[in-house]
Amino acid sequence: MIRAFSFLLSGNACAAGILLLRTVLISHLINLENFGIGASLVLSLTLIEMLTALGFQQQIVNSPHGDDPNYHSALHGVAMMRGVFGAVVLLVLASPMADAFGLSHLVWAFQLLAVVPLMQGGVHLDVYRQTRQHKHRAAVWIALAPPLGSLIAVVPLAVLFDDFRIMLGALLVHMALGSLVSHAVAKRPYRLRLNLAITLHSLQFGWPLMASGAVMFLVFNGERAIVGRFLGLEPLALFSMAVSLTLVPSLVLMRSTMSFFLPRLTACGGPNAFAACAVNTLRGHIVLAGVMVALVSLLGAPFVQYVLDDTYRAALPLLTLLSVAQALRVVKGGCAIVALGKGFRKTELMTDLLRIAFLPLAAWIVIQVASLVRVVQIAALGEGAGMVIALLWMNRVQHVPLRPLWAPLIWLAGTLIWAVLTHDDPPGYRIAGFTMLIAWMAMALIGIRKILPRKGIDDGMEPPAVPGCLGNNNGLHVRLWSKNS
Repeated sequence: MIRAFSFLLSGNACAAGILLLRTVLISHLINLENFGIGASLVLSLTLIEMLTALGFQQQIVNSPHGDDPNYHSALHGVAMMRGVFGAVVLLVLASPMADAFGLSHLVWAFQLLAVVPLMQGGVHLDVYRQTRQHKHRAAVWIALAPPLGSLIAVVPLAVLFDDFRIMLGALLVHMALGSLVSHAVAKRPYRLRLNLAITLHSLQFGWPLMASGAVMFLVFNGERAIVGRFLGLEPLALFSMAVSLTLVPSLVLMRSTMSFFLPRLTACGGPNAFAACAVNTLRGHIVLAGVMVALVSLLGAPFVQYVLDDTYRAALPLLTLLSVAQALRVVKGGCAIVALGKGFRKTELMTDLLRIAFLPLAAWIVIQVASLVRVVQIAALGEGAGMVIALLWMNRVQHVPLRPLWAPLIWLAGTLIWAVLTHDDPPGYRIAGFTMLIAWMAMALIGIRKILPRKGIDDGMEPPAVPGCLGNNNGLHVRLWSKNS
């Protein structure tokens, strides 16, 4: 299991590193204002993506028909309809979104983004079936190839343009390659059909995720929208860079843990077995969140000082606080994965609603004192409140015990406090503190042996036995699973 997770995490980490390198390269090629324009375009596209998210990965992993080719072809039809709908919405909202950022002369750029949902509508969903069977190579290819292709594309784009169009072009290349690679790594042919029953079931399953997507847009980008609206493009560029440096590692962790833990939680049998799996899932999230904060806290400042352009050094005071907010969100994401393992789809929505309740306060702070640090502090407070509610809900509704999590949670609190209080201290002093904290955590996790590989347990690197099917291809299959599937 550790080998499989390490493979998945390293692949997503490499992809994040490539994206970060692309961001750094673009930041050197265009000025702060053009970087802010590019950030506004990304923000607008993210809004539509999150508003139309149906959670195809969760649907395929959770469904008893997740291996059936007819079910997949029907979901391809749903994905295509989602793509067309997203494209139409982007075309309709292009002008209002451009006006909101003071970019009325660039409506064409916002309209051009409408091709992205169309490309995503043709994505092949077989990668999620492979993830369901604990095969992660396809997921790693999809994570790596598109950002690498978009990074290479920056070179010819820089020859043609010297403004935000470099970022726009790299984004379009990234999305196009994502759809193409999904077909290249698929083990089954792409088929598309419309099935009313499956479409309605998919929408029924996905509407809480769509609502959660709207809320998540405000969670991930609410502060950015506030900064861009009230402070302008240059503060938006600084804030977006700081958010990217902390959001990328947290997304890497959440994407990896979703692919790794969700199929295992879904396969857990009785209440006791599920509770044990849930505890280990949350322990993993807590430890990864703390390590992420330590790494960002130690490496963030040198990265900004020596890699980025001098104009981005004003973002330094934000890095540690943003990493704390993202760490709390990683733990909250672990609770959401545990909930999805039992089919509860509204947990993340509930906690994110609490999170966005803090946005009006952030907007008021920006209007009154124009302080980006205060905005981040409010964001961290909102994430902390959401994490506490998620843990309590999981304990009350899913009966997952909290006592085994006290030691990891106390360790995480100590790590976050140490990161904040010592962010201006000498590096050696901070490294010593983080090392002692991590060593204490290693000793405190007495249940760590439960996630060590055991004989006879599939590690996800080699294909498990392929499940057989009874019946024909005209309807949903009744699956006969082999012993190791």
